[in-house]
Amino acid sequence: MSFMFIDYSATFFTLIAQQPIPAKRSGKFVQIINHFTNDEYFVLSPKELSVYHANIVERFCSLNGTIQGSYNSKKDYFEIHDPAWEVIGGGMWELDEKGKTLGLTGESKVYGAFDSVKLRQKIGTVATLSDYAVRIDGR
Repeated sequence: MSFMFIDYSATFFTLIAQQPIPAKRSGKFVQIINHFTNDEYFVLSPKELSVYHANIVERFCSLNGTIQGSYNSKKDYFEIHDPAWEVIGGGMWELDEKGKTLGLTGESKVYGAFDSVKLRQKIGTVATLSDYAVRIDGR
């Protein structure tokens, strides 16, 4: 059982946009869990890379190679076909590296709300975020 933090900012800014990663950035996030291993993934994606939460889920699945899924006809929902995996919520994020803050708000229209209490605790276990102030819905 582990909690893993994934940030697709480097993928977008460094590889696609070919520019430095800004210290202040924002986008959408999802929480994905593997029920067989109890591993949980907190996945951030810049707004420029992912229009929908579904885009983050699809990228996560394709980068993991063995997780199959498909989009609905509107391409705003990516369903994972493997019963071991589930998207357990999502929302929006704002990160300020200089101010050492991470703000989380809202919810995903298709995957639902995130568990703010448990997520705040889990983020505190991530080495790269351990000294960040985590604000959820402004608190």
